[in-house]
Amino acid sequence: MALQRPKPPGTLTTSRSSAGYVLGLLFVGNLLNYYDRALPSVVLEPIKDEYGLGDTEVGVLASAFVLVAAVAGVPLGRLADRAARRAVAGWGLIVWSAATAAGGVLTSFWGFLASRVGVGVGESSYAPATGSLLSDLYPSERRSRAHSLFMLGFPIGTLLAFFTAGGLAVAFDSWRAPFLIAAVPGFVVGFLVLRLREPERGAAEPTRVDATAPRGDRRKSLLSLLRVRSLYGMLLAFAGYNFAAYAIGTFLTPVLQRYYGLGLVSAGAVGGVVVGVTGLVGLLAGGRVLDRAARRSPAARVRVAALSLVGAAVFSLGGLAAGQDALWQLLVFLSLGYLLGIVYLAAAVPAVSDVIGPEHRSGALGLMFAIGYLLGGAAGPVFVGALSDSLAAGSASASEASAHGLQTAMMITVPLAFAVAAIGMLLTSRFVEADRDAMLARETTA
Repeated sequence: MALQRPKPPGTLTTSRSSAGYVLGLLFVGNLLNYYDRALPSVVLEPIKDEYGLGDTEVGVLASAFVLVAAVAGVPLGRLADRAARRAVAGWGLIVWSAATAAGGVLTSFWGFLASRVGVGVGESSYAPATGSLLSDLYPSERRSRAHSLFMLGFPIGTLLAFFTAGGLAVAFDSWRAPFLIAAVPGFVVGFLVLRLREPERGAAEPTRVDATAPRGDRRKSLLSLLRVRSLYGMLLAFAGYNFAAYAIGTFLTPVLQRYYGLGLVSAGAVGGVVVGVTGLVGLLAGGRVLDRAARRSPAARVRVAALSLVGAAVFSLGGLAAGQDALWQLLVFLSLGYLLGIVYLAAAVPAVSDVIGPEHRSGALGLMFAIGYLLGGAAGPVFVGALSDSLAAGSASASEASAHGLQTAMMITVPLAFAVAAIGMLLTSRFVEADRDAMLARETTA
């Protein structure tokens, strides 16, 4: 790799104004990403009734999507290191939109499961490609804010799903209607992403590098990821966070319906406040706070994220321990826990970008998403569902047992998963400075 001198910000391949356009368009794609992900959770009870599913099977349904996304994320992340990132992201968006529409058409459980697998394959291409692309548009000290704006697609998309999917299902008298409607904007945005102009790889680093290394060097460098000590803590943190987030995303609406007696639309609205509104606030505030910390050091950003995860564990326990007559306690404390937890997401991709060279970031992000989704996102719904069924087994009153079993399973697992994520970020903070210096040294001398 040939060393190149830094260029002034105005001479980057993508101009400053177009950087805002790219960020905005990718945000809309990410919003659709999480809208489509959340749809089955919002209309979960009608799906469960139609197919005669237990909570364990519901967990398997949710985890099938995550499992496929995890497995596909590694090769698709590596593909984004070699091919145009806009193509990987754009075609992925089109594929998952088509699969979402298929979920509203196919009438068997196995057909619906296959459609969710298709959604997982498409969406697994998006985060590694766009995370690498955004890291080349913004320097390290501005990445948390940029990524927090991108990740606003998570709470806003989820919020829109919780607020609209139940109403659409009632209005059209079918839980399938939201799946068909959601696919339309996905095709439009996917084609717009395909038309983007990309920045040069490494354009926002202090030292510009030629990211056209021979394939053999690339393979050797990918293996060297195993020697980046801070990456192990990041993997643990991402797995823990996704365990908690996917458990909440999958089972919050059923808890509100079974344990607190809310209807589908009301449960969707309350879930939207917990997951959507607080997530929106957490990312907007978190991005600014984390970038301010990053101006001091990369480790400072990681420590702030770790402290936010500790708070998430404490407050989520207080919320999920609420009794049936204390819905306000669930709403207030779980909202605070979710707000603090989502702050971590604004640090996850920037932390990887701080220690991994620009030509291998998509592959590294694909690896992080794969392991995090396998150990966290896929395991979370299955484990919580199985624990819920186990706690409910043998009770005389099936409906009451189902309600208490699921509420107890969530109360045990979600705070513990947030605590594991906090431990991962604390471990990361020990090594991130040295790994950052080593990465810059390699790029400078290559």
